[in-house]
Amino acid sequence: MKNHEKARAWRKRRELTIEQLATLTGYGPRAIMWMESGLSPPNQGRKEPGPIAKAVWHRYKMLCAAADTQLQTGKKFDW
Repeated sequence: MKNHEKARAWRKRRELTIEQLATLTGYGPRAIMWMESGLSPPNQGRKEPGPIAKAVWHRYKMLCAAADTQLQTGKKFDW
């Protein structure tokens, strides 16, 4: 299973909508849709969608881990 498939499966197991995950992580719904598609959107330097960089996947996974912890414990992170 590829990262984008794992990300979508995790969100669905947690019974989260894209909008709910966006609220928990700070990512926009469109960004989550792109992550779950396995592609990064076109940008100024690239006209076509491209692969998602490892560093981007790492940040996304860390945010999802934080969201998962918050859902499990009911506690929000606070400095």
